[in-house]
Amino acid sequence: MEWQGRLASQRACAIAGHVMKGRMLSAAAWVALAFGACPPQVALAQAYPSRAIEMIVPFPAGANSDLAARALAEGISKTLGQATVVTNKDGAAGTIGAAAAAAAQPDGYTIVFSAMGPVTAQPHLRDDLRYSAQSFDYICQATDVFVIASVSNESPHKSLKDLIAYARRNPDKLTYGHPGPGTVPHLLMLQLASDQNLKLTPVPFRGDALALNNLLGNHIDILMSGDAAVIGKIRPLAVFAGDRLASLPDVPSTRELGLNTGFGTPNGLFAPKGLSGEVLTKLRAACATAMKSDAFIEAMKKSGQNVSYLDGPAFADRIAQDSNTIAALIAKVGRPKN
Repeated sequence: MEWQGRLASQRACAIAGHVMKGRMLSAAAWVALAFGACPPQVALAQAYPSRAIEMIVPFPAGANSDLAARALAEGISKTLGQATVVTNKDGAAGTIGAAAAAAAQPDGYTIVFSAMGPVTAQPHLRDDLRYSAQSFDYICQATDVFVIASVSNESPHKSLKDLIAYARRNPDKLTYGHPGPGTVPHLLMLQLASDQNLKLTPVPFRGDALALNNLLGNHIDILMSGDAAVIGKIRPLAVFAGDRLASLPDVPSTRELGLNTGFGTPNGLFAPKGLSGEVLTKLRAACATAMKSDAFIEAMKKSGQNVSYLDGPAFADRIAQDSNTIAALIAKVGRPKN
């Protein structure tokens, strides 16, 4: 019967797809290949990559991760010889894009570049997510982003300690913008407010750029964002880190201010779990090569981002550690609503 013939052909193609590299093929598989019954990927056994690669960015154009992704995509395209096309799939604190990546085929043609909040924080905050930190293969870490508390240039607050003192005297009066509920900037301000007994009003935005515009328009009092958004535009008060940033040497760290809060969040490249060893090796090598390029380094310098390479296994370890750190932080401050 016709359906039996199609089934036999499909089975032969499946056998061919598994054994073409260095193994003997059955007679049925050879016939299927010879008469074009197998799909092109089996019949041609093309080396990866044979077509364009989609790089999902779960945040809007202009965000830290978007700027880094586009610079990295250019280098990866040159290394692999195929276009790497950036697609912004933003919203829901990065979970829309991360979920789309997790659901994609693990064939190397869908990868994702993102800050790690959608992977390290959101699975602890949302019960409806169908992915976790274990849903991905990690390719490389590219940058480390540290959150900065900033005010507009017209603000009366000249330091973070001044701002904290004012907030204590005026509960619920100050507002702060952040790039989405449960993002690292949001969680760090919740930690600061908890530690310092402050009552602040959070205002979520769809990315750093929109939050920055609202600060410049004096619609919010404080901005919590990565450093790329603040250089030369507003007054940064403190970086939530152990040490000062090279890009902002005059801005004190929270540690030197005696505040027990602050950690970096990496931007990195990852893919749906299940990549073949060959594809994963090629992507990791391409990322390492792209990050060494003058073009990438200059682009990160221009946007104020800190280049911080980790290979795939080290990046995976970092993600696991950060996930545990954020889980402990959420247990302390509770699940944020906005």
